[in-house]
Parts: sequence; structure tokens; C-alpha cells
Amino acid sequence: MKSRVIKAVSLAVAILVLGAASLLSAQDQINLGDGLFNAHFNGNGTAVLSLVIPAIYCNGTGCFLANGAASGTGHLQGNGSYVIYSSSNAPFFLTHNPDDSFTVTQNSQVNFTYTSPQGTLSGLLSFGTMSKTNGSLRSTLNASLTNATGSFAQYFANGGNVTFSIGLTFPLQTLYQFHGFAAVEFENGVVTPAGNCTPLTQGYWKNHQSAWKDGSGLTLGTNFYTNAQLENIFNTPVQGDASVDLAHQLIAALLNIANGTTSLPIQTTLADANNLIGSGIIPENIAPSSPTGQQMEGDATILNSYNNGQITNGCGQ
Repeated sequence: MKSRVIKAVSLAVAILVLGAASLLSAQDQINLGDGLFNAHFNGNGTAVLSLVIPAIYCNGTGCFLANGAASGTGHLQGNGSYVIYSSSNAPFFLTHNPDDSFTVTQNSQVNFTYTSPQGTLSGLLSFGTMSKTNGSLRSTLNASLTNATGSFAQYFANGGNVTFSIGLTFPLQTLYQFHGFAAVEFENGVVTPAGNCTPLTQGYWKNHQSAWKDGSGLTLGTNFYTNAQLENIFNTPVQGDASVDLAHQLIAALLNIANGTTSLPIQTTLADANNLIGSGIIPENIAPSSPTGQQMEGDATILNSYNNGQITNGCGQ
């Protein structure tokens, strides 16, 4: 009898250990189901495709891109629902790239919330790129999750990597060439914790050129600068030139990206910074008080926050 009791207890312990091991070995992941709502990409014969969320999906809270069932694994084990929404009915647009992929530029904050009986996760989504539409009329949209809050935020200390499968009614690489539209739906997606790729300050990169992973140099605006030229820019005092202040932070941001930090939360800022620098050669002698100088200083402030790890510590996908 005693032997049977011992065996029963041992079996129960083994089952508990196995169950715990299974939970710990499962990847922390939120699986997103069909988002149900349809927005539209509008083509106008240029390289830009604009996104519009129909009025029927907007209310006092905002405009909804997706709202569906979801489930978690690992420490996020459970079933719940998710919602993606923005205060704007046109939160981002796409710009066509030569390889038929698209770069996403956000005009407005996009919010993500996952709710389950086991826990919650909320944050901001920063979209990066949309892939070329495949033969099944689907594209992949990459994003990062930042500013994580909720009981599951402890597992997203460095933010999250997000991948969506987007269903379409017309290939994006064709749509942009015409005046027309395609319905778009968030069919499914995956949210996983990002690794730790803490960015480094422009002061660090200035003094550690041997750690640069940018190859032979970087492009600022429309001009390519060798590493020796970039070092000279780093050593150039700002002295009231907004273009130098911006260049210092932009170079550091690009080096952080090359070193593995995700660029998605600052993608719009990077595009704006390069547009402001344009074809001019650094230093451009731009007064900080001028309209262009104020915009440069604004971008430099955002990039400084990024380089100091105040926006994300997450790794690129």
C-alpha cells in the first residue's frame, strides 16, 4: 500500500513539474486573430498610398484598424481579445520602394491593447515596412511595440516585435500606379517580446569609431559621407548651427540601428531629418531660430531621446 502511495505522489509531482516546464519552455507570444474591420489604401498615380479608415469604424474613442480574438502562450498563457485604434482616420501612409516594398510613415499615434482574464498589455505601435503583395493578395506589415503597460508589461521590458499578415483586394505594387483603392484587413499577427539592444549616445559613438558597424560610411540627406568625414562632423562644435546638432544625433541613431537597435519607433523622424538636411553639405549654417532650424532641433531632440534609450531598448526584427 505504501509503495502505491509513493508512486502516486511521484506521478503527481512529475505531472506538475512537466506542466511547469512546458509553460516555461513555451515562447512568450500573443497570437492575433482576424481583425474583422476593413480600411482602404487609396492610389493616386504617385508613389504614395494613403490609408483611410471608414467612418463606420470611428467613434468617440477613435478609429479602429482591428478588433478581434487573441491568445497568449508562455507567461502570457490565456485567451482574450485585442484592439488597434488611432485618434485619426488616416494614421499612416505608404511610400513605394524600388523593390516593390513600402515604407510606412505615421501621421498619428496608433494604440494596441490586449485583454484577457489572465492579464493585459497595452502600448504604442510604430509601423515600419509593408512587403510586396504576394500571389495570395497578402502583404506582411512589421511594427514595434513601445510604452508597454499592463500586467504583462513585465515581459516586454524592451518593447515588442509585431508582425501582421495583411489581406488585400489588389496588389499594392500595382495600385500605387493608378487612381483606385484596395480594401485592407489585419488578418492575423504575432506579438513577441523584443530583445535588449540598448542604444548608445552620440558621445559614445564619437569616441569609439572602432565599434562602428556602418561599413564605409553613411548617407545624411542625399549625400554619402565616409567614416572619416562622419568623424569630422562629430568633432565639429554645434556653435549655433542646427544642421550640425541634427547631424550629430542622426549619425548616432544610424550607428545604433546598424548595431541592432530597432529603428521603427523613429522611422518618421529619420525620414524627416534626411529631408531637412537634403542635398546640403554639413555644416549648412542653419540658425536654430529659423523655420528650418526649429524643425531640425525638433528632430534632434527626438533622436537624442532615442540615442539615450528613452524611446526603446528593443532589437530590430
